[in-house]
Amino acid sequence: MKKIWAFFRLVRWPNLLITALMMCLVHYCLVPSGSAVMFTLLVISMVLVQAGGYVINDIFDKDIDAINKPDKQIVGKDFTERQCHIFYIILTIIGLCCALADTKIFACMVLLACLLYSYSRRYKKKLVIGNLIVSLSVAFAVFVPWLYEMLYISQHELLLVTMKPLMQVSLRLVLIYTAFAFIMTFIREIVKDMEDVEGDGRSNCRTIPIAWGIKAAQIIVLVLGILTFVMIMYAKEDLHGLGFKTASYMLNASGVFMFMMVLGGNIFGLLDASFRTPKQFHIQSIAMKISMLIGVLSMFFIK
Repeated sequence: MKKIWAFFRLVRWPNLLITALMMCLVHYCLVPSGSAVMFTLLVISMVLVQAGGYVINDIFDKDIDAINKPDKQIVGKDFTERQCHIFYIILTIIGLCCALADTKIFACMVLLACLLYSYSRRYKKKLVIGNLIVSLSVAFAVFVPWLYEMLYISQHELLLVTMKPLMQVSLRLVLIYTAFAFIMTFIREIVKDMEDVEGDGRSNCRTIPIAWGIKAAQIIVLVLGILTFVMIMYAKEDLHGLGFKTASYMLNASGVFMFMMVLGGNIFGLLDASFRTPKQFHIQSIAMKISMLIGVLSMFFIK
């Protein structure tokens, strides 16, 4: 039982659940529903490829995790590095096989798998690039259900003519949530880099807090947070104008919660060094995840 639980922790099961939830909400609330079987395979493919990405990331981060979170380290403790490599290969291959039904989706999943591997092996230690790759992978999980639906509809000429106006509206909604997922993840990645600065520094990573300093990273988070809050307010009005009042209120709540927890924490951090600790940044990271979850759940009230 201990090994099973360790495996679920290795693949970040809460994150995978959020990914599956995002995709299902987009599919059933924002876009017209096509083949349920094909969409199920798409979700499984995305979840397994991301799970493989988490495994390979932990393999390459074994030394960093030994410093940043020794009590939570799995590779080298619960499982050997060889066993984790096997997990990665199996998860990725099965995930890609589930996407074989559509060549364009399969190509996207291959690209995603390559990006996640490249991130863990090389780009995680690069300035900004690693943050962008993670953010894009999360945003892609929001956008890909619309892409799948568009590919499905484009194969049926009559359906394409009938559904085109609805797909244009759905694209507008999907882009709002795709941008939301991207920027929220990007901010959270910077916060996580501030939390892990000690281990990353010893491993020669070039994250924003290491290259430019903690204070500079906090200022960047503040600026991005303010821009995100403005974007959320604009998106809220857009949703309200389309008649989705409850969804707009929830998205607004997401922005307010993020503003209070993350921006407030970094303002205090700039003024008082006692707020610049891994524990404080971990709290901000959790707050970002909760804020993102609130925003994602607002999709439920659109259909």
